[in-house]
Amino acid sequence: MNNFASTLCLVVLCSAIFVGSSTPAAAQQDSLSGTYTLDEADSDNISAVIKGAVGKLNFLTRSIARGRLEKINPAYRQVTIAASSNELSVAVDNQPALRTPANGTSVVWVGPDGGKVNVSMQLAGGHLVQIFNSKDGRRVNDYTLSSDGRMLIMQVTETSSRLSQAIRYKEVYRRVP
Repeated sequence: MNNFASTLCLVVLCSAIFVGSSTPAAAQQDSLSGTYTLDEADSDNISAVIKGAVGKLNFLTRSIARGRLEKINPAYRQVTIAASSNELSVAVDNQPALRTPANGTSVVWVGPDGGKVNVSMQLAGGHLVQIFNSKDGRRVNDYTLSSDGRMLIMQVTETSSRLSQAIRYKEVYRRVP
């Protein structure tokens, strides 16, 4: 009987840990959905990050690359996220919302530079991950909500065979009440 009680306690404890550590998809969707405004003071300086990333390129290439990267990496002033079980939507500033299936299936989208990009979004482990793939490279926006739900942190990683190093920066947003 003592062994049975010990085993039962262990099963109950493991179940509580497992259930407590996983957030249902519906709760993730509801918690991330909302509108957020940029907190410039807590965000990285995108221009400085880009300047550092292109610093090792030759003089002519550096200028062209910097201009193009700054065009496709603006500091969004506002981000609005809407999530349902079927669709994820992210709208930045006053642009139309980018919508994709919630299951990670990619869609074709026209980027800020006019180029066609394959985009997918998926909620996983409390993160909303956007992946942009183009002929020139890949960008990943990883959105995470702070534990109190008032801040949205977007970690950006951009890679290209034309760059000697990846571009990484974060933007911090405050939830609009």
